[in-house]
Amino acid sequence: MTRDPRLRYLAVLLLVLLPYHPGFLPAQPAPQTWRLVLGGETALVAEATDRGYPAVPASALLSLGARVSYGRGEVTAAFGAREFRFRVDSPGVVVDGRPLMMASAVYEAGGVVFIPAEFFLSILPQGVPGAVTVDAGARIVWADAAALAAAPVAPAPAPPTAIAAPQPAPGPQVRRLVVIDAGHGGVDPGAVGPGGTREKDINLQMARRVVEILRQDPTLDVRLTRNRDTLIALRDRARFANSWRAEGQPALFMSIHCNAHPSRSETGYETFFLSDARTADARRVQQMEDAAEQYEEERGGPRGPLDFIMSDLRQNQYLRESSDWAQLIQDRLRQVHPGPNRGVKQAGFAVLVGAFMPAVLVEIGFISNRTEEQMLRDPEQQDTIARQLASSVHDFFRATAGRTARTGN
Repeated sequence: MTRDPRLRYLAVLLLVLLPYHPGFLPAQPAPQTWRLVLGGETALVAEATDRGYPAVPASALLSLGARVSYGRGEVTAAFGAREFRFRVDSPGVVVDGRPLMMASAVYEAGGVVFIPAEFFLSILPQGVPGAVTVDAGARIVWADAAALAAAPVAPAPAPPTAIAAPQPAPGPQVRRLVVIDAGHGGVDPGAVGPGGTREKDINLQMARRVVEILRQDPTLDVRLTRNRDTLIALRDRARFANSWRAEGQPALFMSIHCNAHPSRSETGYETFFLSDARTADARRVQQMEDAAEQYEEERGGPRGPLDFIMSDLRQNQYLRESSDWAQLIQDRLRQVHPGPNRGVKQAGFAVLVGAFMPAVLVEIGFISNRTEEQMLRDPEQQDTIARQLASSVHDFFRATAGRTARTGN
């Protein structure tokens, strides 16, 4: 019996191509994740390995109760009275004036400062003994909130004057401004779910609930860019926020949106801050949200070179703070959201351009997914998510309480 040569050819072809089928490819190792535990709250932080060694964003230290501040090429993390100073592109850490060395360097990528993960293993436990413990094998860091709170904060040195100047009477406390923006509106419905749910309606419901929660705090001045179903130009939203901000007043800007994707299976939540988009998916989301400009009767014309340079300089000072806040938002949503954590991302959203304060755009779920569409419509789920978004505002102000107020004018 003769064999069909075509069958032999087909068998050889299958032997050659089968190893390249996705089901036969070796699984790619998932990125390692650190668990940062403070009290009853846990934050998951993925390692970055772009430089050939594990590192985590400096903003991750906020989840351990640290106060994190940024200077030119430097990051300072304070746990109680103990300060750790990092310099970008240096493996050195200065702990209360004492230099220590790590094997790898701190670095900056995409506007985010990364510190080597070995900081958790070799330096942090020595710096705050008894307040922070580490399980290196399991990649878990525990911070004892009570021990950190009990640590005395070093007082600022007194100015060298022979005669003390008279102190002015304390004035009224400046309320911190929080601007909540409900995406889309009016003739712009935003994305529409398979059940007919319009994104603009969910955004407004969520924004109103966040504002209602935040207004319970008398130290906050909370504003809505729109409180009804109306269209507001994207760039006017940031202008409103700037106009409401007094000189030296701490301020935040949050734009709330629902995500959408041609694939109905996409789910999860993600938070963006203003910078150049680094991935195709980030560019997709930016194009989707910025498409709202087609409904605007008058669009902003091109800016002159000087206007562009001055605006860029003023916004860059808030880039790292926006990134930190975005991480805090993801940490909060992770505790209650049934979908996957899609992470902190960056893109050049028009609604964030021109906001002279830390600013983020939050995609709270995929309205294009039938399950998440139902979740986003549920009043109880809306309340749960709104409370987490409001908590992230308090998290940010607590983490930055020691920083000098910056002006936006």
